[in-house]
Amino acid sequence: MRSADWLSGFAGVRADEPLAKHSQFGVGGPADWFMRVRDEATLTTLLRRCSESGVAVTVLGAGSNTLILDGGIRGLVIRLSDRGLRLVDSETVQLTAACMLPRAALDLAREGLTGLEFGIGVPGTCGASVAGNAGAFGTEVKDALLDCTALGPGGERRTFDRTECGFSYRHSRFRDDLRPWIVTSARFTVHPDDATSVLARTREVQARRKATQPIGVRSLGSVFKNPPGDAAGRLIEACGLKGLRTGGAEISKRHANFIVNAQSATAADVLSLVDRAQAAVQERFGVELEPEIVIAGEAVARPEPSALR
Repeated sequence: MRSADWLSGFAGVRADEPLAKHSQFGVGGPADWFMRVRDEATLTTLLRRCSESGVAVTVLGAGSNTLILDGGIRGLVIRLSDRGLRLVDSETVQLTAACMLPRAALDLAREGLTGLEFGIGVPGTCGASVAGNAGAFGTEVKDALLDCTALGPGGERRTFDRTECGFSYRHSRFRDDLRPWIVTSARFTVHPDDATSVLARTREVQARRKATQPIGVRSLGSVFKNPPGDAAGRLIEACGLKGLRTGGAEISKRHANFIVNAQSATAADVLSLVDRAQAAVQERFGVELEPEIVIAGEAVARPEPSALR
């Protein structure tokens, strides 16, 4: 993997790049190779080259719900950096994959366009949010998406209508059979409205988030999907696990479905808490909690259960 003939001609490629600094959670081992990509044409060529050379490709968004394991990620890690918002017409907006949803929601609100207010509560990029059908307070990407454009593993380009994305709760085909495809842009339906009213709704979403979730600390967002008819946070809290800590990771005292990086946490610390929460909820309620976070890379040894306190 030290030979980089397949990267010939590409600028800005870094070897053994620490991924912790590219994650909002501040955790993660190194990437074999790391590169920021600013345009679709470069990404197309890069994907084709990697496919021909048998090099694995991982795209990292904001790293807001991705746990990068301590052993790092093999192959090439790409960080898309084109953060674009374009009004197609009065009822359609196009966002590039790297565009942060909270920023887009606020910009649209100031323009008097409604439809993406929920994005204020989704601290991630457009591309990752489409792939995971992200949502906040009852609204999901699928409710506003018109279509998205993606590149295949060989650089082939295709537009997917929302009905082709296979959306379900915190899931889409881009997490399943379309996993090798990379979302590069998406179009959403919006509607003109009074800017004061739209801004008021975005502030309401922000206030609800601040009142219920840990803000100002590094977290992975919601760790588990909510089971049907219940809330993962309620179940974990009922097991008495709020504030439980392993190493530098802690189950949030504010919301039990959040794990925070309290002090130089490792991915192994987080996985220990994930295991503990799943086991406790399964034992007490017979409910199997399914992770909402994306786990990427290679692990190192997990701490022994005695390390939990």
